[in-house]
Amino acid sequence: MLRRIALAVAVLYLQSAAPQTPVPTFRTGVDVVQLDVTVLDKDRHPVRGLTADDFTILERGKPQPIVAFSAVDVPAPAASAAPWIRDAPLDVVSNAENRRLVAIVMDDAYTKLEPDIMKRAKQIARNAIDQLGPGDLAAVVFTFLGRAQNFTADRSQLIQAIDSYTPKMTGSMGPPANCNPTLGRSCDVDSLATVASTLASAPPGRKIVLLISGGRAFRFGEIGVPSTRNEAFELMRLFGDLQRANATIYAYDAHGLEVTGSILDKESLYSFAESTGGRAVAFRNDPESFVADAFRESSSYYFIGFRRTSSSNEKEFHKIEVKVNRPGVQVHTRNGYYPTAKDAGAQTISGIPSGDLSLYVTAAPMAVPGRREAEVILATRIASPTDATSDRSVALTTTAYDSEGKPHGTLRQTMTITPKTGATAAPDLPGHLPLKAGRYMLNVAGTSEGRSGNVFVDVDVPDFAKDALAASGLILQRRPAPPIGDTFIADLIPVAPTTHRQFVPSDSVAVFVRIYQGGKGRIVPVRMLARVKSDSDATASNQESMLEVENFSAARSADYEVSLPLEHLSPGQYLLEVSAQSGARHVIRTARFSVVSER
Repeated sequence: MLRRIALAVAVLYLQSAAPQTPVPTFRTGVDVVQLDVTVLDKDRHPVRGLTADDFTILERGKPQPIVAFSAVDVPAPAASAAPWIRDAPLDVVSNAENRRLVAIVMDDAYTKLEPDIMKRAKQIARNAIDQLGPGDLAAVVFTFLGRAQNFTADRSQLIQAIDSYTPKMTGSMGPPANCNPTLGRSCDVDSLATVASTLASAPPGRKIVLLISGGRAFRFGEIGVPSTRNEAFELMRLFGDLQRANATIYAYDAHGLEVTGSILDKESLYSFAESTGGRAVAFRNDPESFVADAFRESSSYYFIGFRRTSSSNEKEFHKIEVKVNRPGVQVHTRNGYYPTAKDAGAQTISGIPSGDLSLYVTAAPMAVPGRREAEVILATRIASPTDATSDRSVALTTTAYDSEGKPHGTLRQTMTITPKTGATAAPDLPGHLPLKAGRYMLNVAGTSEGRSGNVFVDVDVPDFAKDALAASGLILQRRPAPPIGDTFIADLIPVAPTTHRQFVPSDSVAVFVRIYQGGKGRIVPVRMLARVKSDSDATASNQESMLEVENFSAARSADYEVSLPLEHLSPGQYLLEVSAQSGARHVIRTARFSVVSER
């Protein structure tokens, strides 16, 4: 997770969200530096409507020419009567949209272990999830222990991580011994440094850090206080890293309005926030009500590209300053950059979707008869660049990492993409990767003729052999489907998976899932229900059936197939829920899709 592999990702998919502002791409050469700049008025509201002429970029005090400019407005969370639009998991991921990156840092090392405080901290984090826009990604990070969640748009996974939060500081023992600054480690500083390092390697875009903590005083080598490192030096380095990453910290005091204590006890909250242009909310019993301010301030910003100066020392840090010719405004952006050579040496697994090659990926774990290892079935689609005039080859590499950051196999493929030809749908490339039961992050990377793209997929592989009731991933197939070019996949499943999730009423789309009864108990009937919910939360379709004992094979599995009732659905967004139930055992798989009018 974050500590080991640096903020991994499962990302938004295009069809489920409202139309997004495209990611500005400045293809003017390696000598162009990209900035994202936020401009706030005296009340900290975003200043909109600025043009390139309103900005001045100074590098080492000298004005630099602006060669690219784009204004970005982040859509507010969509109001909808359907909770699933906000909460349902995602089954297709993509790097094709503009996004804010939101790191929720839950400080369990320096927050008191008290029920009210734990409840307040979780509410602050939940309010942040509610504020996420349709193009935002968030991660949940802990300073000591917890079920950290990779950057994702899957709110159900974020909520699970938040619910795992338990403070570790007690009145008698203080913070955990491993996080005692007087003994040489500051867990909040270390966690924020990892966040800053990851965000520094991310593509341009707004980056905000929400720190939920009880706060603490810093120790700068007081007389009689042992220390194995200089915390002041660590803080200076952290503040510099956060500024270079253009990350703004908003700090929220989970302790609420305390009878005892002083502002010195909240020194960390104020220092972290003020050093990055954010704000701290402390000594209040309702800090969660101020979470919306952080998202409002980052809802509008500007992408700016300027031509950098050459230097005899291409490894040094280049200090920059951005000015706006409007009185009384605040400008927030990074204060410098390293040349491309050094930036390229950033973390190999940044965990953040990126690139100008648009990828779409879906993954479905499947048991293999006679094997303990499961097989993750992949489908990858690559959108042809708008300026493509001929076929081009794309090299694809998919690597699986476990929760400790250890690699568990790599799949290498090559596919050919063709120039866009009207409404013709781009094809999907099937693939498969063997994995044992567990939780993984798949890093899918593509490169082609100077373009590249990365997406990250979170996959939970069930223990099909032991779980009393389990289900494969949900697979959608457009019919008629092309032949499955991979013989292994063709022998394992009867459908060709697709990443497409936008359909017209005349489309024919099959849904496939395989149900398993593990262990050695007797096989029992399983009730299957395929329900389609609309974006108004109405039930648009119900299809119910039974998998009887005789439907299960010697491998203790049975296939379930239905068709999407597209001809009966009005244009809009929908959620497909396929559930399997046997007694108290219940498994659900979901997929989002949309219906549009006939072309």
